[in-house]
Amino acid sequence: MWSLVTALIIAITSFDVSHSYVVVPTQSHPTSVTAPFPIPAYSSTGLKNEIYTWRQQTIRYVASGPANAKHSVLLLHGLFLNADHWRHTLKDLGDAGYRVYAIDLLGSGYSSKPDATSVEAKWLNGENGRFTPFNEVVDPELDMLLMQRPISIKKKQPPTRENVVLGTNTGGRRVVPKFELSSSTCYNYYTWAEQVNDFTRDVIFNGVDHYPNERPKTTSLIANSKGTIVALQAMLDKPEYYNGVCEINPTYREMHRAELPKLATPVVKAIQRFLKTKGHGLYRAATKPQCIKHFLKEPYSNKDAIDDELVSSMMEPLHLPHADDVVFDELSYSTGPLFEELLQDVNDNSDVSRRKPIWVCYGKEDPWLCPKRVESLATKPFKEDGPLVVDKVIAIESAGHCPHDERPEELQPILMEFLRACHNSEQPRYDVAPIELHNLSIHF
Repeated sequence: MWSLVTALIIAITSFDVSHSYVVVPTQSHPTSVTAPFPIPAYSSTGLKNEIYTWRQQTIRYVASGPANAKHSVLLLHGLFLNADHWRHTLKDLGDAGYRVYAIDLLGSGYSSKPDATSVEAKWLNGENGRFTPFNEVVDPELDMLLMQRPISIKKKQPPTRENVVLGTNTGGRRVVPKFELSSSTCYNYYTWAEQVNDFTRDVIFNGVDHYPNERPKTTSLIANSKGTIVALQAMLDKPEYYNGVCEINPTYREMHRAELPKLATPVVKAIQRFLKTKGHGLYRAATKPQCIKHFLKEPYSNKDAIDDELVSSMMEPLHLPHADDVVFDELSYSTGPLFEELLQDVNDNSDVSRRKPIWVCYGKEDPWLCPKRVESLATKPFKEDGPLVVDKVIAIESAGHCPHDERPEELQPILMEFLRACHNSEQPRYDVAPIELHNLSIHF
């Protein structure tokens, strides 16, 4: 755990590389806005950077493969990273005939980075309507804006979870009496899950859930690290959108209050407070690419994969305005959902548990994962006489935290097998009316 804390602090670095930038025109999605900062016309992968406007925010994404492909895949990146981290997967799956999308989550990459304390950020927060009814919002201005925003119906849940069964580093099970789900930031897993679901509907499905009298559209989720929790929450919120999920090196959120030892909690809180209030100078000072190369040597087992393209694609977006604020906000996010908790919720959800494939792949040399804890997902239920929460756990030799970038040649056959399983799991569903897009114009 302490190695992760140290690595995260080292990771707060960026450098400025001169480029000829152009602003990519926004597409015809609802409430188009101008990008808040210049965005390169093309990503480091050579793919064109596209823009999706979501809740008045600019979201960058890239796509590969034939536009008329029968099957689609959505890739979700990890902490401090962005869509370009899927450079190999985008090419390999695109060449295999899939339509592949990789998206920058809000606050990451070239996506917008609103001030987490602003009304704008509070308005788009995915926790709205999930824990607290609108009439309990204490900010009158925010309350009025929320009433104007169409929010999908969500199953209300308490802002805390109690008696949750989680794993241990020895592959056992333990019960956490209570932890909080709600947070004070828009940069949370509920916001990102809603962003992913809206992107799936608006871009991948062209604005509707599906067309009447046609087979329902679905897509497959592939995620790494932070993205693995986003993927599970997205599938819980909109199970009809997805036919399966492959989780690559899931995060167990070592700085979550349910994961931290009690004695370590005050220390971590102090570090978080320091970074949010005093860390900006550190962020600006550590601007050399050598710093990020040094950091990547810990999670990457294959050091040859740490090339200039990787460093540049990671660091350039981290030097955009307000990127440091987002990084500190994410490092201070110690509440919200957990990977094993969501796996159990997914299995308890009848709309998801029609045996849509849930696979886990991990690099055996990942210093931030305990193999016994990961392997137990496929061997030990979380409830007595309960089901196993995943279909497969696959270890990749000589890979660390990012097998898709370190050993893409070994991961590719696994992903192809996973996608075939997703197609086999698809079943027709009852037809529902198409969802109409809302064209709102709310300015701050």
